[in-house]
Amino acid sequence: MRRIFLLLCFMSITLSAAPPAHAQGPTFTKATCMVNISQYGAVEGRDVDCGYLTVPELHAKPDGPTIQLAVMIIHSTGSNPVATPLVMLQGGPGGSTIDTYSQLLFTTNADLRSQRTIVLFDQRGTLYSKPALACTEERDLLNQTLEQRLSREENYRLSLEALNACHDRLQRAGVNLAAYNSIENAADVEDLRVALGYAQIDLYGVSYGTLLAQHVMKEHPQGLRSVLIDAVVPTSQNFVPDVSRSGNRAFGELFAACAADAACNASYPNLEQTLNAQISRLNTTPARIPLTDPKTGKTYNAVFDGDTFQGTLFQMFYATELLPLLPAAIDAVQHDNYTFFSKIMPVFIFDQTVSTGMYYSVICAEEADYDVNAIKTNDLRPIFAKNAKEDAAFIQQVCSRWGVRDLGPSVDAPVSSTIPTLVFSGRFDPITPPYYAAEAAQPLANSYSFTFPNTGHGALNSNDCARSIAESFWRDPSRAPDSGCIATLTPPTFITRENTLLSSAAANIVEWLNGRALLWPGIMGAALVVLLSLFLVWPLIWLIRLLMGRKAAPRPGMARLASITALLVALLGVVFIVGLGVVVFAKGLDGLVVLFLGFPRTAVPVLALAPLIALLALVMLIGAILAWVRGYWSVGERIYYLLLTIAALALTAGLGGTGLLTALIR
Repeated sequence: MRRIFLLLCFMSITLSAAPPAHAQGPTFTKATCMVNISQYGAVEGRDVDCGYLTVPELHAKPDGPTIQLAVMIIHSTGSNPVATPLVMLQGGPGGSTIDTYSQLLFTTNADLRSQRTIVLFDQRGTLYSKPALACTEERDLLNQTLEQRLSREENYRLSLEALNACHDRLQRAGVNLAAYNSIENAADVEDLRVALGYAQIDLYGVSYGTLLAQHVMKEHPQGLRSVLIDAVVPTSQNFVPDVSRSGNRAFGELFAACAADAACNASYPNLEQTLNAQISRLNTTPARIPLTDPKTGKTYNAVFDGDTFQGTLFQMFYATELLPLLPAAIDAVQHDNYTFFSKIMPVFIFDQTVSTGMYYSVICAEEADYDVNAIKTNDLRPIFAKNAKEDAAFIQQVCSRWGVRDLGPSVDAPVSSTIPTLVFSGRFDPITPPYYAAEAAQPLANSYSFTFPNTGHGALNSNDCARSIAESFWRDPSRAPDSGCIATLTPPTFITRENTLLSSAAANIVEWLNGRALLWPGIMGAALVVLLSLFLVWPLIWLIRLLMGRKAAPRPGMARLASITALLVALLGVVFIVGLGVVVFAKGLDGLVVLFLGFPRTAVPVLALAPLIALLALVMLIGAILAWVRGYWSVGERIYYLLLTIAALALTAGLGGTGLLTALIR
């Protein structure tokens, strides 16, 4: 069963060649950037430098084989940046720092690079580093079984076979799987600092990156000015057997938050009972939903059972932006509306940026030494208790073949340090609960801990208050940061019928923004261009008549109405498109996320224009027919008006095909 792995990480990978041999010491060599930064308006050599850090495969054998770690150095946009760079560590284990943060730092979190240089590097074994420990066998298995209804036992068996095949392939390629663990990874961070010539660095880690950061604090403290750990995994805590317990806690927080919110409680009473009933129903009689792989364009008629439903909700807890959607998503399933899940699930299941091989090398070396029989489940909700031991046992089955040695109790010892450390956690985090952060912070003498009441897994990248606290901390790590903004924070504002027009048509806009399903919007755009041409053509006709001294013949009332209607359709089409864009983008990413389930209520006046446009298009059609029957205008004008009418009808068809025409009544 791949559930634990998929719930912990978000990214994908490809396998590179076997490691090169015998390089002396860590060296950094510039190279072309691994991602296309020009799409963000950035320029290599000016805004960004990229390259590869060559390090020993095993640091205890500096003259042995080497590996290459992909590095991206993003230069500060400020005029007087601080001297200490920020090095960022992604989670997983196995996630790609460069893939994730190169997007965030040039888009939604661009302010983070305003005052400092930021260094991203893909940890050993991950996406852009060489070798990258991809398990393509898992991807193949997913493609083969997505439309099949497998028992849990079959899922475990097939997943184990795929991972065993991955293990064997990586070994044949010359990969030493025992070299991919947190101790070697921590030494890479120190080598990165030395190779780039930095006296000290500020270190940020999220999720598994927090575990790695703690090992850097323990093994290589001399190079650290400060540390920020976000969504914390303490070295002393084994999170793997806790997955079900952590999920159970997060769902409990959701149920409590919805019950405490008057609008949410009124819209979704008995939310927990509703969820339990739908999981049971779907496990008995699964639904089928279309899932489209965004890379290949292939659509699968996927099985959507109760366990898949529960697992997808679990993954949604990771993203703070998705938290407000959770109650409405549960309610939608109760009404057999699966559009939301059809749109959101491909983001998770078709992602190819996580290195599974790296994941299991770390887990098997550091976290697989638990007793399955000691896992307590009697105090968990049944939906979390039923498979907790089986999922944990599956990890140990994989590790029995992975062939890496356990690193022993020293890797699990608490990390004590006087390095200034900022500790973040989120109330709704489904995998690293706030008490993990408290446990990690306890032996850190100069630590400052904050829990955010409205975040999931990782606060820095989704919360303005968290970024404000971080900036205050980085300015002077020796002092407690200004955290006054926390007092202003509230739980998520859940999507309800009071604040959202629930409509599956809204999700189509998400598809367009991702460059998919563009046929109808393309037709609408072309139709609007034709309609807008009348603002050029009609004045031009008037001017030609004026210059030639011709007067327009008197027009019957219906002809004048037809002309006015064409103008109205063109104007309303523009107002509709622009107004919808303003409403959708008004709240940034939060507003876009709402589209997965519906439109903000502020969109209602704009959406009301769609049926009005359709009515006016019908009037234009009548006008076009009468123009030919009764001989309105010249032949050329009649042909042009017919073209405008066809464009108005095409615009109406586009509104209908996208669901926007009837969004108000759905």
